[in-house]
Amino acid sequence: MKPLCTMLVIISFAALCAARFASAGEPSSSVSTQPPPGLSTANNSFAAQIYGELSSRTGNLFLSPYSISSALAMAYAGARGDTARQIARALHFPVDQARLGKDFKKTNADLLSLARKDGLKLKVANGLFLTGGGVNKQFEAGLQDDYDAELFSGGVQQINAWVSRKTEGKIGKIIDRLAPNSVCVIVNAVYFKGFWKDQFSKSATLDAPFNLSSTQKVTAPLMHRRGDYKLLYEKDFQAVSIPYRGDDLSLVILLPRTIDGLSGLEKRLTGAKLGEWIDALDNQPTRNVELYVPKFTMEASYDLKPSLMRLGMKKAFTKGADFSAIGPPEGRLWIGRIKHKVFVKVDEEGTEAAAATAGEMRATAARSHPVFRCDHPFFFLIRDNRSSLILFMGRVADPISK
Repeated sequence: MKPLCTMLVIISFAALCAARFASAGEPSSSVSTQPPPGLSTANNSFAAQIYGELSSRTGNLFLSPYSISSALAMAYAGARGDTARQIARALHFPVDQARLGKDFKKTNADLLSLARKDGLKLKVANGLFLTGGGVNKQFEAGLQDDYDAELFSGGVQQINAWVSRKTEGKIGKIIDRLAPNSVCVIVNAVYFKGFWKDQFSKSATLDAPFNLSSTQKVTAPLMHRRGDYKLLYEKDFQAVSIPYRGDDLSLVILLPRTIDGLSGLEKRLTGAKLGEWIDALDNQPTRNVELYVPKFTMEASYDLKPSLMRLGMKKAFTKGADFSAIGPPEGRLWIGRIKHKVFVKVDEEGTEAAAATAGEMRATAARSHPVFRCDHPFFFLIRDNRSSLILFMGRVADPISK
């Protein structure tokens, strides 16, 4: 017999690889469709807030706000009453749940179309795993129609196998066990492998000092190239946009002016402020820049329940939650946990050691071109240039720490 109260588990994770390779002959036509502006604004506002919640931890940080939003949007589709209202406020979702599903469907289709056109690798996959009974058939149909969700019956082994396939093995395991009263698992996976528009030569990669703080440093491999990039100078940071093949997606780096300046920059980070900075960067002309970017790899796993509760999404985690549009009829559902697992790798194949001068580098009158040298902690994000939708974001505090 089913317990009166059953549990909904939501797992959200992402994997990303950024590679150096570029190839000639890619189509130059652009996709004319645009993601719904409301979804981009909502996603980016939530991105800044969830990043702020997680940024109190030390060291490297990486997450996919779009993956988290996607998974929670599917849960939101089955929420009602105060539960739905709290999710909407925390995630900046519209009240119209049906419209949100259509917006995600359009955005996913646009992103996948862009990736195919540009010769990039992008997967956005959603799954509903029935782990302990049935759910509302209308809810199942809605996830299939709006989120292209795959439906399965199974447990830990089936979930982990699906995860591994969708992330090309980068995340081989997302879950160790299920609670005895688990009913279903909602999963979103975002996998991206970007190829630089202009490649870094591995012969130019060098080992150089990276300042962890004003008193500590490590030696890290810095990729280097000189090329045309958009560069923004602000009072307390510099920013650069490094395009991927096709110019539709880019890596944006915000580098504090001082070695210990990242925490101050993070405190100013809001969705609106981030939008202002990106708009200002977009409006800059391209200029010839000497660019140094460290290679880095990160793997992390987060329990998002505490952060989401602090953002006001509280009722969903209690036995008083209302997910009545999901079911099942035997009992009420609540969210048992939200797990977010990520992987990111930014590199070029191989390294060739060389020497470099330590310290912060800026453009000076003695140079005919500016220098953007990431040799101390910085903030970065991966975005859709058309809408500024943030797919991934994080900070590099130590490029040789995983």
